[in-house]
Amino acid sequence: MWTPLITLIALVPLTAVTAAVALALTTTDGQRAVRALTLLKILLGAILGSSGLIAAIIHLHRAGLL
Repeated sequence: MWTPLITLIALVPLTAVTAAVALALTTTDGQRAVRALTLLKILLGAILGSSGLIAAIIHLHRAGLL
């Protein structure tokens, strides 16, 4: 039951990160590359922070505490 939801949650930010990396590596405009790197930092921070929260919620649910 949880697998499709977790997969969808993981794929959406992963696609955005991939696009930001591709843009930062292939662009010739320096300002655009800086914005892509800033977006990449924000997305990675959100992904890493939320993945820990989601894992904690799943473990608490399995333990019957939620």
